[in-house]
Amino acid sequence: MHKKNIRLGIILGLTVIMLFAGCSQQINQADLQPEKSDTEPAENKGDDGTRVYIAPNGEEIELPPAHEINRVVTTSVPLPSAYRLIEQDLSRFVGIHPGSKNDAESSILSKMAPEILDIPTSFMMGADINVEELLKLKPDVVFYYGGFKNQAETLDNIGITAIDTRPPQRGNALDMLMCWVKMLGEVFENENKITDIVDYGISSMNEIAHKTNQLKDDEKVRSLVIFKISSKKIIVSGTGNQGDSWIKLTGAVNVAESINGTSTANMEQIYDWNPDVIYIFNDAMPEDLFNNTFKGQDWSEVKAIQDGRVYKIPVGIARWFPPSGDTPLMMKWMAKNNYPELFSHYDMPSMIKAYYNKYYEYDISDEEIHGILNPIREKQVTRGQGENY
Repeated sequence: MHKKNIRLGIILGLTVIMLFAGCSQQINQADLQPEKSDTEPAENKGDDGTRVYIAPNGEEIELPPAHEINRVVTTSVPLPSAYRLIEQDLSRFVGIHPGSKNDAESSILSKMAPEILDIPTSFMMGADINVEELLKLKPDVVFYYGGFKNQAETLDNIGITAIDTRPPQRGNALDMLMCWVKMLGEVFENENKITDIVDYGISSMNEIAHKTNQLKDDEKVRSLVIFKISSKKIIVSGTGNQGDSWIKLTGAVNVAESINGTSTANMEQIYDWNPDVIYIFNDAMPEDLFNNTFKGQDWSEVKAIQDGRVYKIPVGIARWFPPSGDTPLMMKWMAKNNYPELFSHYDMPSMIKAYYNKYYEYDISDEEIHGILNPIREKQVTRGQGENY
């Protein structure tokens, strides 16, 4: 083997380990490989098949064999899309967040796994768990987001087996997806796809970084992510928000990096920032800015508007802004919109088709791909604020 290939292999292996470092304290390269045999007993398994699972937050949780985990509940909105990378259907789920169902109704997930539209949601309202409704679902395990202390306390008080999906150190969307893929693969003892998915995500990130790292500071695109917008206020993604990590993952500069998290901005600030590119997550469409739909806001003087570079973030298996099964595709889509010439070889329809065929084992149509890249205005739904976004 050539020395160059050896070095590349070492770098890739170290990158995999670093991505998973926040997901567990006991990750190593061997953990990413499928088990040699389904009949080979694992060291942490009891005679009855029970096992000790180490959750992303380092907590040790006793779990039954995967075939006995048949009633799953999640309070995490994006998690079902990541689960679809591991299993072909969502028949194990007996409860999901209303936001998950809302996202599914406007995404291709409802076609890939139509059973999601019949999964109960009444146990959740925003970030709050209705204990009585949850107990009716008789879950074997609940996946929840540890950023909401009320959820952790509620689940602990009622004694339900629960797994916190949040890594100890919050990362970007790719970090989160890689962590979830490993978590779900281990919990459901279906780790065959982990390595391929991880490799694709890392190679996509490295390819983008290799090209954008060569740009001089004055060559970098200045981007803005609008998290939420109405006539009353404009909320943008500052440092520490998922929008900021997307911008930086794709080699651009976040014009709102002086703001922490998601915060309001006025038109004077936006004129001062004068972004080259604008991305919209919630509530609005590009035409709202082009047509100055919102009262009291004149976007016509902003460079991104003048150049026609305002984009609605796509909706594939889920909305692409939070972590989802489509996260590697979001990276490529945003990189191409930031630097059309640099990534002219990115044919997004072809990439989406290949990705869905390989990782979801779903033969996506050209019409469905068009719908992903041209999302409709979303419905409003009560969801917990702060989760991964």
